Amino acid sequence: MTVDYIGWFDDGTIFDTSNATVAFNAGIYDPAAIYAPLSFIAGNQEVIQGFDDAVTGMKVGESKNITIEAKDAYGEYDPSLVQPVNMSVLQAYNITPEVGDTLYYNMNPVTVVAIPNNTTVMIDFNGPMAGKRLHFSVTVVDIERPAATPKSS
Repeated sequence: MTVDYIGWFDDGTIFDTSNATVAFNAGIYDPAAIYAPLSFIAGNQEVIQGFDDAVTGMKVGESKNITIEAKDAYGEYDPSLVQPVNMSVLQAYNITPEVGDTLYYNMNPVTVVAIPNNTTVMIDFNGPMAGKRLHFSVTVVDIERPAATPKSS
């Protein structure tokens, strides 16, 4: 399935799109990004569950707006994922953290939320989309059916 889309938060802030003009106008344009319709295999867990569920059954040329609750997107926000980290761990990588910094742990963004003392940094390991309801405007551009598998005799 191939779709054009615009994604936004409850407050109307656009966070992602397949359209370069929309990205530019929203102030999220990345010159290194490729703005093109998104292709994925429906039902194959290649996109968030709520998106997959919402586009299943749509036809080429069909458009609709969808709302995806946090649990069906990137999950609920988990306060237990805000955890103390010893400052020396970061200093070993020549990182001098400041509140609000985005760091990467196992290639995932994490956020420095507090520095309560000289030895501890509080890091939020929730993903940046955790706990957020998402909205999308989606238009199906193409649907390619999988090739039939020959039966063996």
